[in-house]
Amino acid sequence: MKAAIYRWRVAPENEDDFRRRWHEITVDIMRNHGGGGSRLHRAENGDFVAYARWPSKESRDKAFSDYSAKHSTPQREGRAELIEEIWLEIEDDLLIPEAELPERFR
Repeated sequence: MKAAIYRWRVAPENEDDFRRRWHEITVDIMRNHGGGGSRLHRAENGDFVAYARWPSKESRDKAFSDYSAKHSTPQREGRAELIEEIWLEIEDDLLIPEAELPERFR
């Protein structure tokens, strides 16, 4: 299994749209294109950072290609600038699923 970290710079006036579209696109890719889910974060400097899981880089490339052939994305619309993409090999996974986190995290 692979993971990727993505970092975007988004103008303040586009942030709400970016968050909404990121959610919609991620759900579609999970349901229809084999994505393994993702989490969106806000970095201290204001950038958006997401962590996503994929079976392979090739499956991610195909998912993005298939999705983009039918839909527009904030990046293609000029509303988000992808600054960085880092690919990771998952060696061990101890991340607690959101629904199973202890109450102290809510």
